Amino acid sequence: MKEQNAMSIKNISLKIFILFLLFGCVPNKKINQSQTTNSRKSYQQLAQDEFGEQVEYRLNQDSSYVLCSKMIQKPVINPNQLTEFFVYDIKKEEIIYTDKIANAKISWYNNTQLQIINQKGYIENPSDTGKWVYIFDLKSKKKVTQLRTQ
Repeated sequence: MKEQNAMSIKNISLKIFILFLLFGCVPNKKINQSQTTNSRKSYQQLAQDEFGEQVEYRLNQDSSYVLCSKMIQKPVINPNQLTEFFVYDIKKEEIIYTDKIANAKISWYNNTQLQIINQKGYIENPSDTGKWVYIFDLKSKKKVTQLRTQ
């Protein structure tokens, strides 16, 4: 009788232990998933972490990407002032391109391309403004055209 009682207690203890393991692990997975979701930062938070409080956000036409760039508040003392920016894919929730370009103005050319107007440093001809424009394709990560503007 004592042996049967001891086996019954072992069976009950084993079942309780298994139930504890099964139910004890399920909530941890849910907590970890919610912590992962909450730890993802929005593009606004990423831009503020990278550039500080002064950030400009420009969505492309279909609102699939956002161009985040650091705003320059003070008068430019350095003629080769860097323009810092990144492009964030809203659907994928990730930065797809980042760069720093001296003497540049960046804007959307179309949904997947940036227009970058740059000022070259040395101007040879008085009629030359020194500005040149190129289109940067976000899908191929390459310059696709380069044009001089007057």
